[in-house]
Amino acid sequence: MAKDLYNILGVSKSASADEIKRAYRKLAHLHHPDKNNGDDSKFKEINEAYQVLSDPQKRQRYDQFGTADPQGFGGFGGPYGTSENPFGGQYSNTQGFDFSGFGFGGGGLGDIFESVFSQAFAQVQAEVEISLTQAILGDKMQLKTSANETITLDIPTGTPDGATFRFRGKGNQTKRGRGDLLITVRVKLPHRLSREQKELFEQLRRTGL
Repeated sequence: MAKDLYNILGVSKSASADEIKRAYRKLAHLHHPDKNNGDDSKFKEINEAYQVLSDPQKRQRYDQFGTADPQGFGGFGGPYGTSENPFGGQYSNTQGFDFSGFGFGGGGLGDIFESVFSQAFAQVQAEVEISLTQAILGDKMQLKTSANETITLDIPTGTPDGATFRFRGKGNQTKRGRGDLLITVRVKLPHRLSREQKELFEQLRRTGL
């Protein structure tokens, strides 16, 4: 049975993109492996759900077919039926459409689908929060990928909110190779400041920063 991605993130099917993002951030923070004795099973599940529901095209495919994986379209009552090889032979079971005259026989249509979707599913997008001082002064962060690999995020001095860093070959594995990992940083602004922090910021303001 396919996973209910909305249930994993604890949101409704009509949830907005902002609601999905907020739910993901909250759950990712709660179930981070560092807070769960290195157990990343729930963290991976949450991240996988977010990767689908945060992408409008993937979400649309999931809502329509019950999966965002193009290889799984046949098993959800879609137009390709439930045959083992939905891309081969005559399409007599595709609601009256016959694709035999379009040069897609012998698995050709399958190759087209693989080419279209392989790159999309190979790339992984994630977000990480950094503090204001990290953004201003720069820093290095050790992060773990979904493949349990450790990578170093080098945050340059003066990094703005929304800056995205690409890690080539650290995304999902597909038949065409491994994709890239894109990490977007979100600068977390403090809601409250101590007296000492306020004084420091006042000093910085006087310097013109």
